[in-house]
Amino acid sequence: MAVVSVAAGHATSFAQSVSTSATSETVITAGRIPQDPFLLPQGVTVITAEDIHTSGVTNANEAIRLLGGVIGRIDTSGGRNQTLDMRGFGETAGNNVVILIDGVRQNEGDSGSANLAWIPLSSIERIEIVRGSGAVLHGDGATAGVINVITQKGLAQPGGSVGVLAGSLGTREARFSLHTGDDAWRFQLHGGRYETDNHRDNFARQENNGLARAVWSEGAAQWSFQLGSQDYKGRLPGGLTLEDFRTSPRKTYFRDDHGSGRSGNVLVSGEFTLLDWRVGLDLNQRWNTMESVYVRPAYTYTDASDSSAKRLGLRTWREFRSEGIFQKLVLGLDAENWSQNRNSGESLLDQTSRAIYARHETNFVPQGLSVYAGVRRTQAQREITGGAVGVLDANNTSWELGSTLQLSETAQVFARTGTSFRLATIDEFACYPYPGYSCPSDPNRLRPQTSRDHEIGYRRSQSWGKWTARYYSNDLTNEIGYDGSANVNFDPTRREGVELESQHRLSSSVDASVQAAHRRAVFRSGPHDGRDVPMVPHDSLTARLSWRMSSTQQIVVSGQWVAQQRVTGDWDNACTEKIPSYGVLNLRYNHQIDMWTYSAAINNVTDHSYYNYRSRCSPTEQSVYPEAGRSVYLSAQRRF
Repeated sequence: MAVVSVAAGHATSFAQSVSTSATSETVITAGRIPQDPFLLPQGVTVITAEDIHTSGVTNANEAIRLLGGVIGRIDTSGGRNQTLDMRGFGETAGNNVVILIDGVRQNEGDSGSANLAWIPLSSIERIEIVRGSGAVLHGDGATAGVINVITQKGLAQPGGSVGVLAGSLGTREARFSLHTGDDAWRFQLHGGRYETDNHRDNFARQENNGLARAVWSEGAAQWSFQLGSQDYKGRLPGGLTLEDFRTSPRKTYFRDDHGSGRSGNVLVSGEFTLLDWRVGLDLNQRWNTMESVYVRPAYTYTDASDSSAKRLGLRTWREFRSEGIFQKLVLGLDAENWSQNRNSGESLLDQTSRAIYARHETNFVPQGLSVYAGVRRTQAQREITGGAVGVLDANNTSWELGSTLQLSETAQVFARTGTSFRLATIDEFACYPYPGYSCPSDPNRLRPQTSRDHEIGYRRSQSWGKWTARYYSNDLTNEIGYDGSANVNFDPTRREGVELESQHRLSSSVDASVQAAHRRAVFRSGPHDGRDVPMVPHDSLTARLSWRMSSTQQIVVSGQWVAQQRVTGDWDNACTEKIPSYGVLNLRYNHQIDMWTYSAAINNVTDHSYYNYRSRCSPTEQSVYPEAGRSVYLSAQRRF
């Protein structure tokens, strides 16, 4: 992803004057350096802490879906990390978007989704959703876009908050936040515990999370030291048949399956000035331990893993000014080592990646024109040994070109083109031999997935708010996916679509936001030419309406509708049934009394029965994972 800074004085005033509930920040950092979100040549949505507080969402993943308009699919382990799908990548959606926390990449070397549930909700300052390729600045797996969760840096006034929540399905939550300071230092501590029985038998889950940070700031220098942790344990109910879903949606066939995990991370980050250059540095180490136990009459199977990741990000940038022209040059280096031990040494996984990147921007201030160019060179090596075999050794060069043009103080057009890529995860290129089956002779069998990316858009601010329209297309070669028997490189595919976003000020007390998308994911050639890629709905709509009844009372109505989509693995488009379309409506009431905020929420108001993940065509297979029906929650929070 490459981004453009402020091109002109009137453009800056435009960006700062259009402040609504959905995009009230004037600087984002998903581009590795501070940037003006209103001048990026791609779609940007910024979710603020106030949006999160008033909407009633309970975690970052839910905020991204219901406030950011990103569609998702159920976490079949019972957690709150739904798979996020930006721009229609279906079953491999989690491997085609980069998830960041405070600018540090969270995606691992396996096929698991990035974990956002450990982030205490009270610690989030904002969430940046940048749609479109982020390959130049973030590398592998950023074709669909980048999501950056920014936590507070402890710079608020001394104080804190405590909150509790209780409601349907045995759900209970307690959380706290504390922050204070001393001269140049700021300190912050967040924690929480979440419990729920969930909406099916054998689906209970418990989570604990915590975040501690110390920030030192003096002049133009700032350093942050962060420690985060999460542990969980939960039950695993498995899938249902289609008849079960219709008649007994709480049912489970596996009453003893369960899992647990623990993760932690340490982050040291800093930003300072060196001569005429601004320098940013991130040092991050994460560890993650997981165990799943599957109990059957004839056997008990345990799947366990122990992972460790170390990442270094170093970047520097400098501005050059002359009469009527403003330029910025960004240079960066990323290094990563990730390893995993599965089942006590049964398989050993190792991944190393090194990359350098550069991006140059030129802003012609009088003309309101900005142009940029960026390039990234990546070298990656991945290997699995022990009970499985597989090697990946790949190099890639990605590039981008883009431009924004101010048509007036309130209107702008933008366009961009470039390339992006994705490497097979270790889960995808690993081969497990068994009696009667030998692995292919070429251990480096999966080629890198590449994409040629294009986007064009128009955005405008008006007295009632602002709106944006975008068209995008991604032509993929060697797309990596599972064909029903093995992970393969597919024939060429295409993702394309139109996205509309609008934020309205309907009156002095009523705000509304709408995000609509029409998308297609099809094969461009081969035996599936013209057929749909499974698990990609053609249309989706997310909307929110906020009514401030008084200075202390507010009602928020939010909802999301998703069109029907093909069942996982239906590459021939031959299944007689699709995953049906569904719509979910949520209602929340907030009342503030002195330092207390009391809330009542109803999720899935209409008690709609639906599912968004089904792994097989046959209605008699246990492959349907239902979502929850109507649920009611009460909460209270006190700030001090």
